[in-house]
Amino acid sequence: MALCSFLCKIGLCFLLQSAVNAVGSVGRSRVAQRCYCDLEVPDGLFPVQQLNELHRLCVNCTRTLAGQEFDKAVDIVVSLEQRLTDLQQRINEFEEEYEGGLYSIISFRIIEIEITELHDLFQELQEKYMSNQNDLSGQIVQIVNITDRVDELQKYDRQNVVQEQRENARLRRSLSSCNDELLRTVAPPTTPHPGSCSFGALRGVSEPRSSILSHYGTSYLYGGWGNDPLPAAGKENQYWLAIMPNGNYYGNVIRIYPSFGTFLSKTSHTDVTIPGTHIQGTGGIMYENCFYFNCYNSPKLCKFNMTAKSVLSDDLPFAGHNNKFPYCRPSSCLLYTDIDLATDENGLWALYATESNFGNTVISLVNTSDLSLIKSWNTTLYKKSATNAFMVCGVMYATRFFSDEMEEIFYMFDTTTEVELNNLSIRFRKVSSGIQHINYNPRDQKLYVYSDAFLVTHDIIFG
Repeated sequence: MALCSFLCKIGLCFLLQSAVNAVGSVGRSRVAQRCYCDLEVPDGLFPVQQLNELHRLCVNCTRTLAGQEFDKAVDIVVSLEQRLTDLQQRINEFEEEYEGGLYSIISFRIIEIEITELHDLFQELQEKYMSNQNDLSGQIVQIVNITDRVDELQKYDRQNVVQEQRENARLRRSLSSCNDELLRTVAPPTTPHPGSCSFGALRGVSEPRSSILSHYGTSYLYGGWGNDPLPAAGKENQYWLAIMPNGNYYGNVIRIYPSFGTFLSKTSHTDVTIPGTHIQGTGGIMYENCFYFNCYNSPKLCKFNMTAKSVLSDDLPFAGHNNKFPYCRPSSCLLYTDIDLATDENGLWALYATESNFGNTVISLVNTSDLSLIKSWNTTLYKKSATNAFMVCGVMYATRFFSDEMEEIFYMFDTTTEVELNNLSIRFRKVSSGIQHINYNPRDQKLYVYSDAFLVTHDIIFG
């Protein structure tokens, strides 16, 4: 009886394991084996009808406010802030180009167009502000009326009736949610489509977006360049360039440019020398303000801290090196490209081949703190059949030579689904016949390519 009395007070029906005998307003039911009751509120104690009418007005007011497009004004302001920032950067770059003798009427025209678009956004924001002001005026009057009626109803709030009703409603929702959870059918696990990520799958590669000759000239065909995907604070706009001056396969200098403008004008650079070892091959990459590369004459990974100027190294187990499994094209192989480093949304990767995997490519996710391997995947891609490879969203894409003007992405391996496809045909235009370095930067979703001493970028097209 005590349990039933409690249930009546809170207005709930609760399933019991056995029948309950009760008196008064509590009914008997040995068949259903449950205790049930109704919550009754005496008439006249609280003006429920007025409360319901007030609730209806509040709901209508909320729906009206929710239907207004106030957020659009906020979106416009955010867009204006971003466009102003971008415009300031573009103007700075234009000034640097102009001072460096790289004046371009196209760049100047782009700035004019962006200023016009900013003017249109300001006008749209002003119109939206006036429209929202008119909408708010009518809503404020209704809100004042509702507030007055709430003040009138507060004096009827005897014996915490409203609070009790709210608590009962909450308990009923909780019970209903529990029952729904018990009856819910768990959906079968789904496997994502191979090669997909949050912004879709790789569908194509754009035409070259930028292309300049290496600052070292045409003498050095082997090298790499790019922008740190996870830079240190204050170094977001830095660009790096590393060429292989010794026999096209090793070097120890990384050239740093503080901005894209200085990179274009080939000014204000700093040369950083790696102590005690050399970069072997063109697979090096900048990540987290450290330069990762194949240590000279060994199957080791090296990590050069750009701030501390210190080098950490560790073995890459069973990795082929010293031209055992380099990238190749039909006529020749790319010297000492056995170990290739790559970056994407998931971190730092090592791409290489082993004898135990029959010269086929192995993909390893690297722990950047100590260079240990988090996980590795064996593929069936014979490494010498590819000219290069890069990672996007945990998917390795391999390229091959198609012609002097075109390169083709022909293979992919998805480390999430472990599905591999070798029938892709995604072609993109080159500025020169050979490609010595290619890497994807998840921060701007661009490919950074070193092609026969030309420094090139391509946009990744997702869909």
